[in-house]
Amino acid sequence: MNKLLLARLCPTLAKPRRHTCIANALNALALCLLATFGCTPASNEYQAPPPPKVTTASPVQQSLTIFIEENGETEAVEQADIRARVGGFVEKLSFEPGQLVSVDQELYRIEPDTYEANRNAAAASVEASKASIQVSEAALAAALAEVQKAENDLKRERRLEASNAGSQATLDAALASRDSALAQQKAAEANIEADKAKLLQAQAQLAQAELDLKYTVVRAPIEGRVSKTEIKLVQVGSTLATVVDQRKIFANFSISDRKLLELVEARPETDEPADSPEDWSKIPVYLQRDGDTDQWLSGKLDYVDQRGIDQKTGTFGLRADFDNQDGKLLPGMFVIIRLPVREIPNAILIPERAIVRNQTGSYVMLVGPENQIEQRKVSIGQTLDGWALIKE
Repeated sequence: MNKLLLARLCPTLAKPRRHTCIANALNALALCLLATFGCTPASNEYQAPPPPKVTTASPVQQSLTIFIEENGETEAVEQADIRARVGGFVEKLSFEPGQLVSVDQELYRIEPDTYEANRNAAAASVEASKASIQVSEAALAAALAEVQKAENDLKRERRLEASNAGSQATLDAALASRDSALAQQKAAEANIEADKAKLLQAQAQLAQAELDLKYTVVRAPIEGRVSKTEIKLVQVGSTLATVVDQRKIFANFSISDRKLLELVEARPETDEPADSPEDWSKIPVYLQRDGDTDQWLSGKLDYVDQRGIDQKTGTFGLRADFDNQDGKLLPGMFVIIRLPVREIPNAILIPERAIVRNQTGSYVMLVGPENQIEQRKVSIGQTLDGWALIKE
């Protein structure tokens, strides 16, 4: 800029008079500055800033419900692992991951060839055992007939011996024949018992073979949504997938022993025995998902820890159940739990953002007469949805 300004002031000066041109240009620049800013000295007077604009709010007086508020975690009401009861390759998969399945719906089919062969072999063993029993029963019938004949011969020989018409040798032979027939009868009866035992064993093997064949079709144990599966070769006891019923959700949480006393006092009077599940279920419970601001789900207490207060943590475990037909809750979510404990009829509430906190406590700024500001210490109770309860 200096260069441009110099060229305008001295356009016709020759090069030997360069210093004179520069001096004249500086003098002209000083005159221009004095003409622009003048010679009046700057004022040093303090100018106070305008007062800041603030907003005010009046306290609200209304009935207020005091809640116990704790963090909780959700859990599925029903969840079942699907396990293989027989081993083999998965021949067929009958569902898509995440699909809603019903009770006893077919999910997997494990190759059945080996189990069909085992079933047929067991069935053949049963038939063979039945045939053996029939043979043994026929042998017993023949032995009984032989016993009857030997008994008759022995009686005849004894009558002859009594009338001195027979001989001792003939009588002894008849007695030996009778004893032999009795022995054959007992042997036939023992064979029948052994064949019956074999039949029972064969029937048990057949029942197990039929069960194994039945287990080649894996079905859903409960209604719910099924997880994904990646296993193809399974062994007995292998976990194939999991079915989770999310139509209802549990929320597990804990409260301190002091809050437990408040909750006990808040229970409505009923004819049920104290501390019974029916007694606790009268207390309403509210749940809010992490991140929600105004939506609360209502439920009821389902279980309280029968072991009492945990001495290590000083807390008492509870569980509530909530309807989840819309699927807004998932197992394993962290949630906020509220339980109402008492009602304050004329509570004074102020916006929580109006409270100032420091090392000495909490205070608010009050607007007095003639818009004068006054600092007032306050005792704050429960805060709820951006409002704070003034205790004192």
